[in-house]
Amino acid sequence: MLVGLLALLNTAPAHAQSRAPAAPAAATDADFVRVSGTSFTLGGAPFHFLGANVAVMHGATHRAALAQTLDAVRADGLTVVRVWALGERPDTAQPWTRDYAFRLGEDGWVEASFVHLDRVLAAARERGLRVVVVLANRWSDYGGFPRYLRWAGALPEATDARELNELELGRFYDCARCDELYRAHVSRIVGRVNTVTGVAYREDPTILAWELANEVTALPRDRDALVRWVSESARFVRSLDARHLVSAGHIGYARQSDRDTWLAVQRLAEIDYADSHAYPQHSGRIHTLAQLRSYVDDRAQLAHHVARKPLVWGEFGFHARQRLAWFDAFLERSHRDGVDGALVWHYAPREAHPDEHAICADERASRPLRRLLGRHALRWRETPPVERNPLLGDAQGEAPLAPLDQEMRGDPAPHARWSAVVEGTRTLAFAPHEFARARFEAAGIWREPPTAHVWGSGSGAVVYRFRAPRGERVPALLVVRFRASSELPGAGAGARPTDVSRVHVLLGDVELGVLTAPVDDGRGAWLELAVDDAALLARAFGGRASARELSLRVEPDESPGGLCLYGADLEHPESPAGQIELRWQSAPRP
Repeated sequence: MLVGLLALLNTAPAHAQSRAPAAPAAATDADFVRVSGTSFTLGGAPFHFLGANVAVMHGATHRAALAQTLDAVRADGLTVVRVWALGERPDTAQPWTRDYAFRLGEDGWVEASFVHLDRVLAAARERGLRVVVVLANRWSDYGGFPRYLRWAGALPEATDARELNELELGRFYDCARCDELYRAHVSRIVGRVNTVTGVAYREDPTILAWELANEVTALPRDRDALVRWVSESARFVRSLDARHLVSAGHIGYARQSDRDTWLAVQRLAEIDYADSHAYPQHSGRIHTLAQLRSYVDDRAQLAHHVARKPLVWGEFGFHARQRLAWFDAFLERSHRDGVDGALVWHYAPREAHPDEHAICADERASRPLRRLLGRHALRWRETPPVERNPLLGDAQGEAPLAPLDQEMRGDPAPHARWSAVVEGTRTLAFAPHEFARARFEAAGIWREPPTAHVWGSGSGAVVYRFRAPRGERVPALLVVRFRASSELPGAGAGARPTDVSRVHVLLGDVELGVLTAPVDDGRGAWLELAVDDAALLARAFGGRASARELSLRVEPDESPGGLCLYGADLEHPESPAGQIELRWQSAPRP
């Protein structure tokens, strides 16, 4: 199959092939990939690509397999590869980390790693492959943003495995010392002269683009800081190299707030094309191929018709189960939507414990997927994607084409009954998970220690159903009581005092009041709202229906912390359990 594919490549029309970069001394503007409107061009002709992330940089095994890995990419008809030119280790790191690091300590540059990058670019040139070069990592793999923050004294010194949660990530974007450290590395990469080819990187058309960092993102509170960092970093790269494209390296989005952040980044004039990573099955929202197609549609719509940029999948991948069907549907829809480039995760040499996404040149199990990628790569070259999806267009604007929240059905408690009257008051209580429905940007039920809880991130609401006490219509006093906090990533490390949530308490569509849930600490605090406004209660309980809905709601852009409702303390069963409580005090009888 691969031999036949190579024969097809050799007979494809000239405009459909990725031309090998020009000779070092003869590179002109026509040899570099350019942006024209919402598309790429090369030498004035449309340029679309299917390519791969390649594991050729980090570790002796990957470096030794450089030629084999790139040969497999080229044999499958892929035309672009993405590599990580990064690696930051403390100066006390073990000697073997030289096969993984570009610097040991703030000033300990590892020339051997830079020379290996020279070899990667030279080997790509020989095979007619273009290269997207990633300059930093948001994660702790090989150092990343956590290592920069530790060098800057903005994080305690700890093991390199420690990740930054989203609450801590904003520190990097606002860290002046981190910028200095990052830019020192960028200057050495972008300003380098290749020791193998003798070509300055900024003059080498083998490089398709510089990617500022792998998988940047930010919570809404840090959106402005991220946008500023991307803008300023892109301008810095362009001050060193005016010929190559620059991308942000954004991870993408699943929630509305993240979608807004992604769009703000991609709209920047300093960014040449929109990028996103695509692992749709990990989002918790994509379960069918129809949903997958909507997922692709939404991102293509925003990139082409709102940001007005080309779109590249910087990474994409799917679980092993029904893997080929998902790859096929994803690439077919991307082609139809006019997606401009896609880089599969990832081609790598076979190792003792390969990850589920590894595509290995010498492994039988990888052959069906390689054949599928080869077929799509040929189609993308011979029939460049031209948007033919009637769902996409300027008229659609920013309106979502795919779900951006999660809805859950709870475990309503029909057995819940009002207590007997005690001093004129009845009480109704149910566990937090006994809701009728919940909808948030992301949501779930936690039933493990330390504390059982219902959580929802971003904006949304939890709705509980109940009936008024028999023979009663409107209370003289209604008290709503529950244990809650905001809902933050992880255990709340990096939280600020402002990371609270404003919880709107509604009965039907009538707002009874607003409470402030404290910063997420995994246990919450009791909140209580007492309503004795006769007119307000009359509105809330108006009508003949006895079934009522109590909603606890967080409004968009008002409370960045979401909502967490706590139930039983599973580590201390003797403690009073958290409940959603209603206390109904009747009006005195005349």
